[in-house]
Amino acid sequence: MKNINSPEELYEEMDKLDKRDSVTQFSVQGKGNFTLVYQGKDTTVEEEIESDEELKKMVHESLAAYERGDYQTTSGLLKSLSKKEF
Repeated sequence: MKNINSPEELYEEMDKLDKRDSVTQFSVQGKGNFTLVYQGKDTTVEEEIESDEELKKMVHESLAAYERGDYQTTSGLLKSLSKKEF
């Protein structure tokens, strides 16, 4: 188990993590032992769309419908609902 003595050492340890090497254990004096698990990097909406063909298709279909004027506003949707549906 690695001993971490500074924030810099912790950042270095975190920097080493990736999908293949996703778990590290370390100790911080006076605090205890820790296990850090890398769960993946944050992705942008654009990256998510590009990586998922089904999502990409849905977005393109939605944009095409919007460009055709085939959409409903939030206020229109709310007006169409009855009080019983709330």
